[in-house]
Amino acid sequence: MHIEGFEKYSSFKKKYLTLDREPFFELAANYIQSNSKVILDIGSGEGDFFVYLKKKGFEINHVYLLDGNQATVDKNRALTEHSLFYLAPDKLPFENHSVDFIHISHLVDNLVVTDFYNFLLELNRVLKAGAFLVVSTPLLWPNFFDDLSHVRPYNPYVFFKYFVQQGRHNRFDKIQDSYQIENLVYRYYELPLDEGWSSTVPLLDSVFISWRRIIRKFGFKRLQKNGYTLILKKING
Repeated sequence: MHIEGFEKYSSFKKKYLTLDREPFFELAANYIQSNSKVILDIGSGEGDFFVYLKKKGFEINHVYLLDGNQATVDKNRALTEHSLFYLAPDKLPFENHSVDFIHISHLVDNLVVTDFYNFLLELNRVLKAGAFLVVSTPLLWPNFFDDLSHVRPYNPYVFFKYFVQQGRHNRFDKIQDSYQIENLVYRYYELPLDEGWSSTVPLLDSVFISWRRIIRKFGFKRLQKNGYTLILKKING
């Protein structure tokens, strides 16, 4: 699917060939403004993004950790008093247009469609004009359903359709058309040597895999997108 503006972010960068989340934390942190007063990390887990921001010298007193596991919420209170229980798509405990920055990592893929849509409505409600929304989430790849918390993948175009593009969209109305795409970076993984190939001739399989192994030594890798980080900016209230 082609959407004008997305293609300029599609180039491969080696540091995004990883399952490590820190390169994507770095990307997200680039969009935190010095005057941000309310920063949300929704689906914070054990506060890895918070710890990253603290290590990099950000003003962490403005960061709220929200998670749907009460044990995790209690544990995170050792990091900050702003550790709150929140289960998407419930109402966020913040006023309309009061939030400067939202970071969401590996959460939306745990939501069924209706909950996902209602969660987007809630994000839009609390974000103020000029605020940034950063979403990191997996795409559909062979290991996606190895994690039983994964419900379905949502590609970046769904955010474009309901936050950027104008018009009505079948079952669900657009949420807002006053967002703009700031960045889109894909995460990659290296395909195994034998993935995408099968035959009934074992010798042929062996030759094919050996050939792939040789070209890999010269730096040629077979890559597949298995996730992305999308940054949107809300232009109007």
